[in-house]
This record gives sequence, C-alpha cells and structure tokens, in this order.
Amino acid sequence: MKNKKLLWSFFVVIIIVVGCVGFYRYNQVNAHPQQYGVTKEQLFHKSELVKAYHVDFIVHKAAVKKSKDAVQAKVKFNIRQTGQSFYGEKKNNPNFRENMYLNNPYGTSNPSIKLYDKSHHSINPDKALAHGKQPFTIFFTIPRYSYDMRNQKLRFSFLVPTKKHYVKYSLLLE
Repeated sequence: MKNKKLLWSFFVVIIIVVGCVGFYRYNQVNAHPQQYGVTKEQLFHKSELVKAYHVDFIVHKAAVKKSKDAVQAKVKFNIRQTGQSFYGEKKNNPNFRENMYLNNPYGTSNPSIKLYDKSHHSINPDKALAHGKQPFTIFFTIPRYSYDMRNQKLRFSFLVPTKKHYVKYSLLLE
C-alpha cells in the first residue's frame, strides 16, 4: 500500500513538472509572435532602379517562354544590399532568392531553384551578394495548366522585408 502511494505521488510530481515546463516553453515561444504580411504591391518596369528598404535592385531583362507542359521565366538583374538583410524571415540572411517568385496570381507561384552569376555559373545564394559577379540570372518554372487558369498577368515578384511587413515589388512579364 505504501509503495502504491509513493508510485502515484511520483507520477503526479512528474506530470506537474512536465506541465510547468511545457507551459513555460509555450509562453517563451509565443511571447512575441511576428506576423509578416504583404502590405502593398508596388509595380515597377524593366531598367528602372528600385530603391527599397535596405536593398536597391534593377531588372535588366525578363523573358517568358511557353511550352506545352510548362511556362518558364528568365530574369536578369543587379542587386545591392544597402542595409541589414532579412530574407526568409531570418535576421542577417543574405539569401535574397528566398523572396523572389514567379507570381502566377491565383495559381501556382514558384520560387527559383537556381541562381547564376554573370559568367553563367551556378552560385550559392547565401554567398551571392559577397562573392557573385553581377548581373545575376534567375530561372522559374510553373506548370502550363496553372498558367492557363490564371486571372491576372504573370509577374516576377520580390518580397522586400521592412520592419514588420513585406512590400511586394512586381514586374509584369506579359
């Protein structure tokens, strides 16, 4: 009988400790949630220098190629970080490619898989700003069926993080 009470007491203490640690950790993780949403979309044109929050960029060329199965886009651009980088919602993350998309409104919008430098060499996006030879070229692909179902023009979009939100800079491709 005494061992049963001791065993039950032990389980109750374990449950209380696990509950307290879980409650503490839950409050720690959710103490300052940051909601980053797109607050506005800013359209720009090819060869226009865009001065955004902590980054300047210019798109030199953009082309769309359609086939039976897919739609591909190729975008050639220069980029210059003028302040702290914050891509992919990570502090000091220089990988701007994480925030660039082939935006197919109300269809499949895809990020790029590869980034190429001026010499047409595949380059690591984390090291592109420091070591890459500009201009960069980025490629996107979406399925043709998704492209055919769109209800707005296809666009290249770059989500630029500001203090607590994103501004979507978009170049119409069609």
